[in-house]
Amino acid sequence: MSYSQEELEALLQNNDFIRWVQSPEGKEHAYWQNWVRQQPDRQAMVELVRSIYAAEQARPGSHELANEVWQTVQTQMDAPVRRIRWRRYAAAAAVLALLAAGGLWYAFSGGAPVQRGLIVTKAGAAQITARNNGTAPKTVYLTDGTRITLNKNSSLQYSNLLEGEKREVYLSGEAFFEVAGDAQRPFLVYSEGIVTKVLGTSFRVKVEDRITVAVKSGKVAVSRQEESGAEELILLPNEQVVFNRKANTLNKTAVADASLLQSPVTTATLSFDEAPVTQVLDSLADMYTVNIQYNRAQLAKCMVTVSLEQESLQEKLEILCKVLGATYETHEHVIYLKAQGCN
Repeated sequence: MSYSQEELEALLQNNDFIRWVQSPEGKEHAYWQNWVRQQPDRQAMVELVRSIYAAEQARPGSHELANEVWQTVQTQMDAPVRRIRWRRYAAAAAVLALLAAGGLWYAFSGGAPVQRGLIVTKAGAAQITARNNGTAPKTVYLTDGTRITLNKNSSLQYSNLLEGEKREVYLSGEAFFEVAGDAQRPFLVYSEGIVTKVLGTSFRVKVEDRITVAVKSGKVAVSRQEESGAEELILLPNEQVVFNRKANTLNKTAVADASLLQSPVTTATLSFDEAPVTQVLDSLADMYTVNIQYNRAQLAKCMVTVSLEQESLQEKLEILCKVLGATYETHEHVIYLKAQGCN
């Protein structure tokens, strides 16, 4: 199962879980053993938390310690396993090294897409930066159903819930976009001097000395970013615009390099067979880098069989809500799901 930093911190503060980690034969043993059996990777996570908690006894402050572990996981995912400074956490480091060697993202594989080398960070409640530090393309999934595949050494900045009248992202490097249609909310890509505006289409933006926008399907409008009311060039399939930043010129032609139109995007299917709904929700939170709040104890016995593919996050949540008889709402960049639970 894939875990976020917040969930790791929550486990470190869960008294029932910690009591069981310290004394596996306590009264909570049956519940937590069943919890581990539902997802085999959880056993490695238990050993990691056990090691973290042991270190915590010598150094109070679970938030700080969990943050150190999290940062270590991120920096080691796309690098050879090596010695690390915090030797006093040797047991936890050994688990991290084992997981990194297995190529697991966010320390544990699971329902959410596993993408070694894709570093995702949050600034504040909503601002996300995704950077591809790997050697192969990595796909970023936006909540509206848009998929963006970053080439190596490329990065993307965006608001995780894409709220507002416009959907806006900022690109550095090269990416292939498959934008979910939304006639009411245009999608804008800002790329170091130009802005590409679309409603729903697939295209590539390549930022080098010159910036190239090549359209595979649909229609886009390209204009200079810094000029209010600047002339827009409309691109149709197999057309491109090249922006020469030094000369400040936009040149529209047919696509000269067919590889620019090759789609690297693959559909990420989240399939669950009699899985805890908590696992589904946690996978969605990881996939879209969003904060989904719900009563974990209340939903602990809820099991679902579901396959989620190209839907937006909102559509996926609506499917789960119909199954659970639940509702959800968004407030200040947090998604709150309310359900009655299961017997």
